[in-house]
Amino acid sequence: MIVAGGSGRRVGGPVRKQYLEIAGVPVLLRAILPFLHHPSIHQTVVVVPEEDAAAPPPWLAALDVRIVAGGAERGDSVWNGLRALGDDIDLVLVHDGARPFVDAEVIDRVLDRCGDAGAIAAVPVTDTIKEVGDDGTIAGTPDRARLWQAQTPQGFPRAALVDAYIRAREDGVAATDDAALFERYAGPVRVVMGSYRNLKVTRPEDLAVAEALALAASAAGGE
Repeated sequence: MIVAGGSGRRVGGPVRKQYLEIAGVPVLLRAILPFLHHPSIHQTVVVVPEEDAAAPPPWLAALDVRIVAGGAERGDSVWNGLRALGDDIDLVLVHDGARPFVDAEVIDRVLDRCGDAGAIAAVPVTDTIKEVGDDGTIAGTPDRARLWQAQTPQGFPRAALVDAYIRAREDGVAATDDAALFERYAGPVRVVMGSYRNLKVTRPEDLAVAEALALAASAAGGE
Protein backbone atom coordinates (compact mmCIF):
# COMPACT_ATOMS: atom_id res chain seq x y z
CA MET A 1 0.00 0.00 0.00
CA ILE A 2 1.41 3.38 -1.07
CA VAL A 3 -0.06 6.15 1.06
CA ALA A 4 -0.23 9.57 -0.57
CA GLY A 5 -3.56 10.80 0.76
CA GLY A 6 -2.37 14.05 2.31
CA SER A 7 -2.50 17.53 0.85
CA GLY A 8 1.29 17.68 0.51
CA ARG A 9 1.39 21.46 0.79
CA ARG A 10 4.40 21.85 3.10
CA VAL A 11 6.72 21.80 0.10
CA GLY A 12 4.94 24.89 -1.19
CA GLY A 13 3.44 25.75 -4.56
CA PRO A 14 0.17 24.74 -6.21
CA VAL A 15 1.12 21.11 -6.91
CA ARG A 16 0.90 18.41 -4.24
CA LYS A 17 4.36 17.13 -3.33
CA GLN A 18 3.56 13.58 -4.44
CA TYR A 19 3.05 14.86 -8.00
CA LEU A 20 6.12 17.07 -8.19
CA GLU A 21 8.76 15.77 -10.58
CA ILE A 22 12.26 14.61 -9.71
CA ALA A 23 14.39 14.51 -12.84
CA GLY A 24 11.19 14.40 -14.88
CA VAL A 25 9.47 11.61 -12.91
CA PRO A 26 6.71 12.28 -10.33
CA VAL A 27 7.63 11.57 -6.71
CA LEU A 28 4.69 9.19 -6.30
CA LEU A 29 5.51 7.25 -9.46
CA ARG A 30 9.05 6.71 -8.20
CA ALA A 31 7.59 5.42 -4.92
CA ILE A 32 5.21 3.01 -6.67
CA LEU A 33 7.43 1.42 -9.32
CA PRO A 34 9.75 -0.61 -7.01
CA PHE A 35 6.68 -2.40 -5.64
CA LEU A 36 5.13 -3.00 -9.07
CA HIS A 37 8.41 -4.51 -10.23
CA HIS A 38 8.99 -6.65 -7.13
CA PRO A 39 8.23 -10.37 -7.68
CA SER A 40 6.84 -10.88 -4.17
CA ILE A 41 4.29 -8.05 -4.34
CA HIS A 42 0.94 -9.36 -5.63
CA GLN A 43 -1.29 -6.30 -5.27
CA THR A 44 -0.55 -2.58 -5.08
CA VAL A 45 -3.03 -0.14 -3.59
CA VAL A 46 -2.35 3.59 -3.95
CA VAL A 47 -4.16 5.95 -1.60
CA VAL A 48 -4.55 9.52 -2.86
CA PRO A 49 -6.73 12.51 -1.92
CA GLU A 50 -10.41 11.95 -2.62
CA GLU A 51 -10.59 14.37 -5.56
CA ASP A 52 -7.53 12.73 -7.15
CA ALA A 53 -8.99 9.24 -6.74
CA ALA A 54 -12.00 10.40 -8.73
CA ALA A 55 -9.81 11.90 -11.46
CA PRO A 56 -6.25 10.54 -11.14
CA PRO A 57 -3.34 11.82 -13.21
CA PRO A 58 -3.15 9.88 -16.50
CA TRP A 59 0.18 8.27 -15.60
CA LEU A 60 -1.35 6.92 -12.37
CA ALA A 61 -4.54 5.71 -14.04
CA ALA A 62 -2.41 3.74 -16.53
CA LEU A 63 -0.65 1.69 -13.83
CA ASP A 64 -1.69 -1.76 -12.65
CA VAL A 65 -2.75 -0.49 -9.23
CA ARG A 66 -5.96 -0.03 -7.28
CA ILE A 67 -6.58 3.66 -6.56
CA VAL A 68 -8.33 4.45 -3.28
CA ALA A 69 -9.53 7.72 -1.77
CA GLY A 70 -7.73 8.81 1.38
CA GLY A 71 -9.21 10.24 4.55
CA ALA A 72 -8.88 13.26 6.79
CA GLU A 73 -5.80 11.89 8.60
CA ARG A 74 -3.06 9.47 7.65
CA GLY A 75 -4.60 6.72 9.75
CA ASP A 76 -7.88 7.16 7.88
CA SER A 77 -6.04 6.77 4.58
CA VAL A 78 -4.29 3.60 5.72
CA TRP A 79 -7.61 2.20 6.95
CA ASN A 80 -9.21 2.88 3.57
CA GLY A 81 -6.31 1.15 1.88
CA LEU A 82 -6.51 -1.88 4.16
CA ARG A 83 -10.17 -2.33 3.33
CA ALA A 84 -9.35 -2.27 -0.39
CA LEU A 85 -6.88 -5.17 -0.23
CA GLY A 86 -7.85 -8.50 -1.71
CA ASP A 87 -8.91 -11.29 0.65
CA ASP A 88 -5.89 -13.38 -0.38
CA ILE A 89 -3.35 -10.87 0.97
CA ASP A 90 -1.67 -12.16 4.15
CA LEU A 91 1.12 -9.59 4.57
CA VAL A 92 0.87 -5.88 3.94
CA LEU A 93 3.61 -3.31 3.41
CA VAL A 94 2.74 0.34 3.99
CA HIS A 95 4.97 2.87 2.23
CA ASP A 96 4.94 6.67 2.17
CA GLY A 97 4.20 8.04 -1.28
CA ALA A 98 6.67 10.83 -0.52
CA ARG A 99 9.62 8.39 -0.31
CA PRO A 100 10.74 8.09 -3.94
CA PHE A 101 13.95 6.08 -3.52
CA VAL A 102 12.97 2.83 -1.83
CA ASP A 103 14.73 -0.13 -3.44
CA ALA A 104 14.18 -3.86 -3.77
CA GLU A 105 16.77 -4.72 -1.13
CA VAL A 106 14.96 -2.71 1.54
CA ILE A 107 11.63 -4.23 0.51
CA ASP A 108 13.17 -7.71 0.76
CA ARG A 109 14.52 -7.07 4.26
CA VAL A 110 11.13 -5.93 5.53
CA LEU A 111 9.32 -8.85 3.88
CA ASP A 112 11.78 -11.33 5.37
CA ARG A 113 11.03 -10.19 8.93
CA CYS A 114 7.31 -9.36 8.97
CA GLY A 115 5.82 -12.84 8.64
CA ASP A 116 4.96 -13.25 12.34
CA ALA A 117 5.45 -9.73 13.70
CA GLY A 118 5.84 -6.17 12.51
CA ALA A 119 9.00 -5.03 10.74
CA ILE A 120 10.04 -1.58 9.64
CA ALA A 121 12.88 -0.10 7.64
CA ALA A 122 14.95 2.35 9.69
CA VAL A 123 18.44 3.81 9.86
CA PRO A 124 20.62 4.65 12.87
CA VAL A 125 20.57 8.35 13.67
CA THR A 126 23.83 10.15 12.94
CA ASP A 127 23.16 13.43 14.76
CA THR A 128 23.05 13.99 18.51
CA ILE A 129 19.40 14.18 19.58
CA LYS A 130 18.17 16.53 22.30
CA GLU A 131 15.00 16.20 24.34
CA VAL A 132 13.61 19.70 24.84
CA GLY A 133 11.07 20.92 27.38
CA ASP A 134 8.15 23.26 26.79
CA ASP A 135 10.31 26.23 27.78
CA GLY A 136 12.95 25.44 25.15
CA THR A 137 15.47 24.11 27.67
CA ILE A 138 17.26 20.84 26.98
CA ALA A 139 15.79 18.16 29.23
CA GLY A 140 18.03 15.30 28.19
CA THR A 141 20.40 13.81 25.63
CA PRO A 142 19.41 10.25 24.68
CA ASP A 143 22.12 7.75 23.80
CA ARG A 144 22.07 7.89 20.01
CA ALA A 145 23.47 4.36 19.80
CA ARG A 146 19.94 3.20 20.68
CA LEU A 147 18.09 5.60 18.36
CA TRP A 148 16.92 4.75 14.86
CA GLN A 149 15.03 6.93 12.39
CA ALA A 150 11.89 5.15 11.21
CA GLN A 151 11.29 4.87 7.48
CA THR A 152 8.92 2.93 5.28
CA PRO A 153 8.01 0.39 4.09
CA GLN A 154 6.60 -1.00 7.30
CA GLY A 155 5.36 -4.57 7.05
CA PHE A 156 2.82 -6.51 9.11
CA PRO A 157 0.62 -9.59 9.11
CA ARG A 158 -2.50 -8.20 7.50
CA ALA A 159 -5.02 -9.58 10.04
CA ALA A 160 -3.08 -8.25 13.03
CA LEU A 161 -2.73 -4.79 11.49
CA VAL A 162 -6.45 -4.64 10.66
CA ASP A 163 -7.26 -5.63 14.25
CA ALA A 164 -4.90 -2.97 15.59
CA TYR A 165 -6.62 -0.33 13.46
CA ILE A 166 -10.08 -1.44 14.57
CA ARG A 167 -9.09 -1.24 18.23
CA ALA A 168 -7.34 2.11 17.76
CA ARG A 169 -10.38 3.60 16.07
CA GLU A 170 -12.58 2.34 18.90
CA ASP A 171 -10.23 3.92 21.46
CA GLY A 172 -9.80 7.16 19.51
CA VAL A 173 -6.04 6.56 19.27
CA ALA A 174 -4.00 8.06 16.44
CA ALA A 175 -0.34 7.50 15.65
CA THR A 176 2.23 8.96 13.29
CA ASP A 177 3.09 5.56 11.85
CA ASP A 178 1.60 2.11 11.69
CA ALA A 179 4.33 0.54 13.79
CA ALA A 180 3.19 2.57 16.81
CA LEU A 181 -0.33 1.15 16.57
CA PHE A 182 0.98 -2.36 16.00
CA GLU A 183 3.27 -2.09 19.05
CA ARG A 184 0.33 -0.94 21.17
CA TYR A 185 -2.27 -3.48 20.11
CA ALA A 186 -0.69 -6.41 18.29
CA GLY A 187 2.87 -7.21 19.31
CA PRO A 188 6.54 -6.54 18.75
CA VAL A 189 7.99 -4.69 15.78
CA ARG A 190 11.45 -5.47 14.46
CA VAL A 191 13.81 -2.98 12.86
CA VAL A 192 15.66 -3.84 9.65
CA MET A 193 18.26 -1.72 7.94
CA GLY A 194 16.74 0.81 5.59
CA SER A 195 18.72 3.17 3.40
CA TYR A 196 19.94 6.71 3.86
CA ARG A 197 18.81 7.28 0.26
CA ASN A 198 15.27 6.44 1.29
CA LEU A 199 14.49 10.04 2.19
CA LYS A 200 11.05 11.57 2.58
CA VAL A 201 10.22 14.65 0.52
CA THR A 202 8.71 17.04 3.04
CA ARG A 203 10.37 20.43 2.63
CA PRO A 204 11.50 22.38 -0.45
CA GLU A 205 15.16 21.57 0.24
CA ASP A 206 14.33 17.85 0.16
CA LEU A 207 13.44 18.24 -3.51
CA ALA A 208 16.89 19.60 -4.27
CA VAL A 209 18.51 16.64 -2.51
CA ALA A 210 16.20 14.21 -4.30
CA GLU A 211 17.00 15.78 -7.67
CA ALA A 212 20.73 15.40 -7.01
CA LEU A 213 20.29 11.75 -6.00
CA ALA A 214 18.24 10.99 -9.11
CA LEU A 215 20.73 12.67 -11.43
CA ALA A 216 23.65 10.89 -9.77
CA ALA A 217 21.90 7.52 -10.15
CA SER A 218 21.13 8.28 -13.79
CA ALA A 219 24.75 9.20 -14.48
CA ALA A 220 25.86 5.96 -12.84
CA GLY A 221 23.43 3.94 -14.95
CA GLY A 222 21.07 3.23 -12.05
CA GLU A 223 17.98 4.67 -13.77
